[in-house]
Amino acid sequence: MKKPQAQSWEKIRAQVYEAMREALITLRSNRLRSGLVILGVMIGVASLMGMVATLSGLEKFIAASITGEDTPILSLQKVNFLAGEGHKEWEKRKNFTTDDAFALATLPNVRGVMIEYGRGTVVKYKDRKSQLIHVAGTNQPFLHVQNINVGEGRYFTQFEEEHRRNVTVLGDKAAQSLFPYEDPVGKLIRIDGKEYEVVGVFGKRKTIFGGFADNFMAIPYTAFERDFLWRRQGPELHVVVESERYIEEVRESMRSLMRMRRKVPIGQPDDFAIITSEAVIEFTKSITDKVAMALVVLSSIALMVGGIGVMVIMLVSVTERTAEIGVRKAIGATRGQITWQFLIEAATLSGIGGLLGLFVGIGFAIAIAKLLGFPFVLPIGWVFIAVFMSAGVGLFFGIFPARKAAKLHPIEALRHE
Repeated sequence: MKKPQAQSWEKIRAQVYEAMREALITLRSNRLRSGLVILGVMIGVASLMGMVATLSGLEKFIAASITGEDTPILSLQKVNFLAGEGHKEWEKRKNFTTDDAFALATLPNVRGVMIEYGRGTVVKYKDRKSQLIHVAGTNQPFLHVQNINVGEGRYFTQFEEEHRRNVTVLGDKAAQSLFPYEDPVGKLIRIDGKEYEVVGVFGKRKTIFGGFADNFMAIPYTAFERDFLWRRQGPELHVVVESERYIEEVRESMRSLMRMRRKVPIGQPDDFAIITSEAVIEFTKSITDKVAMALVVLSSIALMVGGIGVMVIMLVSVTERTAEIGVRKAIGATRGQITWQFLIEAATLSGIGGLLGLFVGIGFAIAIAKLLGFPFVLPIGWVFIAVFMSAGVGLFFGIFPARKAAKLHPIEALRHE
């Protein structure tokens, strides 16, 4: 003989099954009406999943672009832009120098220090003129810090750097704009009237900036200092650390060295900032997280619209099935059973819309990832949230119609035509 508790669970399962069967019958008999409800919920869930998956992929792509290789990078900046310091503080502080870079390179566990000047200018080849191109005056660690390879020709040598040779390596987009139909290697171009030989072309790199990130050229920093340096311009310095385990040790050594070189008094705050790749990633993540929350709110509005559609359809269903409800109550159905019947019907309709929206949203995110070159990331937690929200919308907006059905008097319901 079955225990009362087992009998109770079997009864509940039978009621849920019956309610879901009634929901599917309602769906088939009112296809257009039910389809519009499902469409409203589907759009809300699809927009939620599409936005969240796309932002997750973007976040991963940014992190990969910033970190590059496994070797950590410490950037020396005049201001800490992550902490909100801006142009006003930047103007007050001294520039870094190439001597600072040479001093930093002598620290233990430092592989190298990248020096980088920069300016935008128009470059000419014969009678052809480019759009604005970023000219980077840099040195040998540039390839490592920027995580970029040379696709054609070569990078300039240490000898060319030390002897201020007029050589340059073009970014992919810069090469295409100046040499759309010929090999650029070995050609002479003019940068602000100065003649430079193209010795190589960088390969394409995937960044969030697309082709704009390849619209640059690199020249020896020594040549940049001779030909293009502004009076108040200083270099940016990026320190390449041997290994992740030395990063804090190198950071403290950098801080002590730079305080001494910049003559910062004891007890006074630093007039520079040392920024890690992880700090930039965290800063970026804080922004994308806020954007994600805003998009979740917007997509929730679409879910609300779908929920209102569920409520309207269920109210119509209650009106159409008043006589049926009267019969069920006359043969012993309780208010709770009637309530659950309509709640489960509402949840079934919105759940179908949620599942369809889940697949549509994932497909949308995959298409965006392929189009923009992002990795596709599926946040599993958000999958469960989306399914829960879609079913929850049906339950929430189905409460009023379900209670209305449960409160019908059986005699009045039986008289309804």
